[in-house]
Amino acid sequence: MKILALGDFHGKFPERLKKEAKKADLILCAGDFAGDLNITKLLFKYWKQGKIWHEEIGIKKARKLLKKDFNEGIKVLEQINNLNKKTIIIFGNGDYYRSWIFKGSKLKLNPGHYDDIIKRFKNIIYIHKKLIKINDLPIAGHGGYLDITEYLKRKTLKSIHSKKAHLKTLNRYKREEKEVLDLFKKNSNKLKDFIFLAHYPPYKVFDLIKNKESPLYNKHGGFEPYNQVIKKYQPLLYICGHMHEYQGIKKLGKTTIVTTGPAYEGKAALIDIEDKKIKSIKFLR
Repeated sequence: MKILALGDFHGKFPERLKKEAKKADLILCAGDFAGDLNITKLLFKYWKQGKIWHEEIGIKKARKLLKKDFNEGIKVLEQINNLNKKTIIIFGNGDYYRSWIFKGSKLKLNPGHYDDIIKRFKNIIYIHKKLIKINDLPIAGHGGYLDITEYLKRKTLKSIHSKKAHLKTLNRYKREEKEVLDLFKKNSNKLKDFIFLAHYPPYKVFDLIKNKESPLYNKHGGFEPYNQVIKKYQPLLYICGHMHEYQGIKKLGKTTIVTTGPAYEGKAALIDIEDKKIKSIKFLR
C-alpha cells in the first residue's frame, strides 16, 4: 500500500502534492489545514510581551483574520476531498474544531467548526480519538491543540503566564494525558503493527524549536504522553507534523517516527507498506 503522509498546509495545497496524491492508495493528513502564519507571528509578538494578540489588534480585525483563515482551511479540505482518494485526517492546533479546551470564550472569535463541514466530504475520514482499519492495517488518531510537556516547567512560562494560568495549564495537561492513554488502553487488543497519526511530535523527538520568533525558542515542543504510548504499544509507524523545522525519520524503540515537513512548502512523505512491514520511505522536499 502506497501512502502519502502530509500535514501543515496552513491554507495552501501545492499542485505537486496533488499530483503525488493521485498516485497513492491512501492519504494520511496530520492536521493544520488552516493556521495562517501571519496570525502566528502576531501571537508570538504579543505573547513575548505578556499580551493577547486579538486584544492588541482589536476584536473586529481579529475576527476578520480568523474568518479568512477558516475559509482557506475549508478550501484545502475541499481540494483533498476532490482527489477522490480515501483520506484519513486529524486536526492540528491551527484548525477550527469543537473541543472542551476552547469552551467558555466570551469573545466568540471562532468562525465555525470543521467537524460539521467534513461530514459532507465522502472521501475524508476523521479519526481523532479513534482507531480504524484500512486493508487490515490499524490506524489510531489523536490531534488538535495540546499543552506541550515543556509547559509543565514553571520557568518556561513565568514571564507570560500568571500562577493561576499556569495551574490551569497543568490541569488541562493532565486531562489531555489521560485522554491519550485511555484511547490506547481501550484499544490495546487491536494494536498490533499499527500506525499512530498525530499532529504533535513525541517529546524530544523532532521537537526542538528553532524559530527565533517563538517565545519558546530553543525549547521542546513535543508531548511526552505520546512517548508513553510508543514505549508501551510499539506502533509500526508514528506520523506527525507541527514542527516546520523538520522532515525526516528517527527510531524510538521499535517505532519508526516520520515527520512529514510542511505541505505548504511542497513537502510530504511517501511510505510503502506491504504485509504490515515498511518497505520504503521517501520524502518530497
